[in-house]
Amino acid sequence: MSDDELSDDMQELNELIAEYREKEQEEETNEQDVDEEEEKSNQNSENKDGKNKNNVETSGPLEVPMDKVLFGDKDKLLKNLKRAVGQKAKAEESDTQSEGDDEGDDKEDESSTGKKKKRKPVWVDEDDEAIQLGDVKKETKHTGPLDHLKLDKTYKEHLTARFTRIVNQPKWANLDEKDKAKHSDDEGDDDDLLRTVGFLNKPPEGILPDKHISAKRMKDVNRATYAEGNVNSIQFHPTSTAALVAGDKGIASIYAIDGTQNDKLHNIHIPNFPIKCARLLPCGTKAVFGSTLHYAYLYDLMTAKETRYSLRKNSGNLNNFTISPCGRYLVSAGRCGEIHIQEAKTFEIIASLKQNDNVASICFTNDSQRLIVSSDSANVCVFSMRQQRLEHRFLDDGCIAGKAMDLAPNQRLLATGSMEGVVNVYDFENVMQTQTPLPIKSFLNLTTAISCVKFNHSSELLGFASSRVPNALKLAHFPSGTVYANFPGFMPKIGNVRCMEFSPHSAYLAMGNNKECPLFRLKHFKNY
Repeated sequence: MSDDELSDDMQELNELIAEYREKEQEEETNEQDVDEEEEKSNQNSENKDGKNKNNVETSGPLEVPMDKVLFGDKDKLLKNLKRAVGQKAKAEESDTQSEGDDEGDDKEDESSTGKKKKRKPVWVDEDDEAIQLGDVKKETKHTGPLDHLKLDKTYKEHLTARFTRIVNQPKWANLDEKDKAKHSDDEGDDDDLLRTVGFLNKPPEGILPDKHISAKRMKDVNRATYAEGNVNSIQFHPTSTAALVAGDKGIASIYAIDGTQNDKLHNIHIPNFPIKCARLLPCGTKAVFGSTLHYAYLYDLMTAKETRYSLRKNSGNLNNFTISPCGRYLVSAGRCGEIHIQEAKTFEIIASLKQNDNVASICFTNDSQRLIVSSDSANVCVFSMRQQRLEHRFLDDGCIAGKAMDLAPNQRLLATGSMEGVVNVYDFENVMQTQTPLPIKSFLNLTTAISCVKFNHSSELLGFASSRVPNALKLAHFPSGTVYANFPGFMPKIGNVRCMEFSPHSAYLAMGNNKECPLFRLKHFKNY
């Protein structure tokens, strides 16, 4: 490197140092007052010693530290950093306050207009807007007229509205709402989870129409095997989407209920044991199978093990029995009007009750404190489980021989079916006040013996059927007391209905005939 180039570089460095010194001097004057005389004396002393930093070319080599040139004094650097951090914090606070004011203004605007701001989607498919509902939904002989649908709107809007109606938008998907403070305890988190996920605490579906019920025939429950023979019992599992089907061939099968496949989950075969009655315990882990023989089976669904219990000779059999809602008692119909109360898990007889006529049907109240028994005559008896005695007796109006009975889950309606095809519905409170109550409604739609009557979970529907003739099935609406004229309608034949059952939340209605288990989807009820 030549002397000229070196001198040029030194000159540039001197200029940078001079600028740095000027800024440093300005800061020193702001922080402390320095006399001009002391500055002059310091400059003269530096010139005498040959260490004048402002004239590096004439005084010799540069002695200013490079770290000081780049960063300045350490104390001043820390002061500058503190000052910069404080200014930045103040700026952030002012920004957040302004944002909060803006959000408050937005909320005021939303509250004043009553409308929520819609956020723009990140991506839009043009084909979704091009497809109309009329392009997808066509009127056929099976669907009938589509006057209830707006065929001119987009298919996307139809699917979105249908999804929102069935599933409902959870809180976590609502972007407009601010995140609320989280609960410190786990119970609060679990409650929020139950309120937003799944179908356990969904809002009510609304008022059930009394003129027309929307139902669809699904695949048969036992379509995977059809191996049960005459289906005598069908029951939905209380806690899972499954159903137990049992029949005369000694086969009980458990099927997964989805309406499309209904796959078989498990098969139970008991040779030489025609199953006449099968019931699941309220816990859902055990099932009881009864027959015309003098022994019964308790099956553990968790371990897949069966236990055979011999019944007392004078106690009859388990051809007709029921299990209390509490899961403790098993009540069976004995001989000559006897009613045996047994332990549900050990079949040990606790007590025996007696009425004049043979037992036709048995049911419990929800609190398991009363037992209602209908006979093959017109008498209906109400027994007290606590006192183990007859509490009340009344006559079924217009009945000659009783066949079926069911008490509504709301404990207000009692339905009885007779050999003459008459179904009477009573107010249960009035029944307990007189021995000759009058029904609030009588259904004369069927003319043969009633095989089963069943209320749904909300006590809005009453199903009754007769096994003497094919397709003898009706659904009645309450509290209007009207029968649906469109059910079962022109659907495929359902055969001779021997038993009937609603799913836990009435989304499905299953029944059993001589071979199949027809399944209907009741569209008004969204939950299983």
